[in-house]
Amino acid sequence: MPERHRSHRQPNSIAASDAWDHLAGDDASRVDPRAFGLLKATYSVAETLELLSVGRTSLYAAVKRGDLTPIKFGRKTLFCAMDLAAFLIRLKDEAAVSHTLGFRRRRV
Repeated sequence: MPERHRSHRQPNSIAASDAWDHLAGDDASRVDPRAFGLLKATYSVAETLELLSVGRTSLYAAVKRGDLTPIKFGRKTLFCAMDLAAFLIRLKDEAAVSHTLGFRRRRV
C-alpha cells in the first residue's frame, strides 16, 4: 500500500520533533516549548496575550524588564516559543522561591 500523502499543514511528527531538537541545540538550559503546548515557532502579540492570559500592558512590562524579547518581522511583532517557555519556567521558579521563603514578591 502506498504511503498516504500528507498535507503541508500536517507535519510529520518525527520531522517536527527533529526540528525542535535542532532549534534547542545541545544547550541543556533550553526548555522544550512543546511541554507547554506551544507547537508553533513564533506567536503574534494577540496569540501571546491569549497564551499567557495577561493584558497588553503586562506583556509589554515584561518586555521592558527584559523578561521577553520581541522580534520584528516587517510590521509584525512576534515572540519565540522557546522564549515564552523559558519565561514561564522563570515565573514558576520565582513563585516557588517566594512561597518557600514565606513572602510575596514586591511590586516594582
